[in-house]
Amino acid sequence: MDEIALRKEAVRRYLSGESKVSIGRALSKGRDWVSYWVARYDPDDPEGGLQNRPSAPKHPHQEWPEAVVQQALNSRHLREAGEQPGYEHALVGAEAIHYELRELGVVPTPPVRTIHYWLKRAGLVQPAQAEAEADKKPTLYPTPKRDTVNALHQFDLKGPLYLAGSSQKHYLLALRDFHSKRVALDAARNKQAQTIAGFLVAAWQRRGLPSLLQLDNAMELRGSNRYPRAFGKVVRLCLDVGVEPLFGPPHEPWRNGFIENFNGLADRLLLKRDSFADFDQLRVGTRRLEDAINTTHRLAALDGKTPDEFVTGKSLRPLSSDYDGLQRDLKLLKGNISFIRLVRKSGRITLFAHDKFDIDPDLKWQYVLARVDVEAQELYVYHQGELIKTFDYAL
Repeated sequence: MDEIALRKEAVRRYLSGESKVSIGRALSKGRDWVSYWVARYDPDDPEGGLQNRPSAPKHPHQEWPEAVVQQALNSRHLREAGEQPGYEHALVGAEAIHYELRELGVVPTPPVRTIHYWLKRAGLVQPAQAEAEADKKPTLYPTPKRDTVNALHQFDLKGPLYLAGSSQKHYLLALRDFHSKRVALDAARNKQAQTIAGFLVAAWQRRGLPSLLQLDNAMELRGSNRYPRAFGKVVRLCLDVGVEPLFGPPHEPWRNGFIENFNGLADRLLLKRDSFADFDQLRVGTRRLEDAINTTHRLAALDGKTPDEFVTGKSLRPLSSDYDGLQRDLKLLKGNISFIRLVRKSGRITLFAHDKFDIDPDLKWQYVLARVDVEAQELYVYHQGELIKTFDYAL
């Protein structure tokens, strides 16, 4: 068995529940070797994650003019201060500074890693805090398709927030396309389902409809605990416009980490930077941040383009400006509602509240995708892409 095959075998055994010590003995490897390759394993790229990494540097050593170094450091200071026009909502990382220098015509442009080194040397980068290793076995996760514009939108709600001298609750509503990184933002006085539905309609009219909308399991997004199959306004809106709502696993907010990280960005660039006298000012500030992110933030994932530049020329599915779904009694007629759920030790999954289904005890601690076909009133359960169970699902 060659080295790559050994690594695959180690991961396969670990995913099956075998201990690292036992795997090491069976493969004549040490526990550290097993730990290393299990950590390197990427379920979205099983082959690539287990390959050797090149040890040679990608770029030869280069001495950079002090003027270029100073430009990078000055940019960081201006971005952190956020006072000079153009820097109010700017990102502060090395990647953003790299694109700024490139746009200014600095040739050659210092790589992101080099700029990060300069920032660290100047004491402008805080050391990363080591994260505690999760006490869970790695399991294959049914990651939704998200490699095209508007394939997957993620929604989150931040709050309650309070303005100075007021006890009124306010909320920040955030929607972001996973692939293009484009955002839609707004502020609201409540987090009711009707308010969220109105935000989604306005956002989709400007940004186009997604195929999937990823949501957490908050009651305002799903509906009632007493009647878990009735579903609420947000789900009904999605089905009415041809969007499939996707509810991630409960108590696993990192599965929506893309939008969760964005909320931290909004906190730094909006809520901690500006003060707002009233709701109208908060709303104006939120819209300005949305515009700044979409038109000025250049990202490596977008080949150095801004989100708006990245979607230029892409085919989008618009929501009509005269859509009237918020005024209608939306029915559950067609479409799909999906859930990613972890099979418990009992072999069961729970969609919402007391709505439980027996899957298979042999799949304990594995993730499954459960999809409700609204028209057929059937629940289909998939494991690693294969249909394994079908249930009647009366709405």
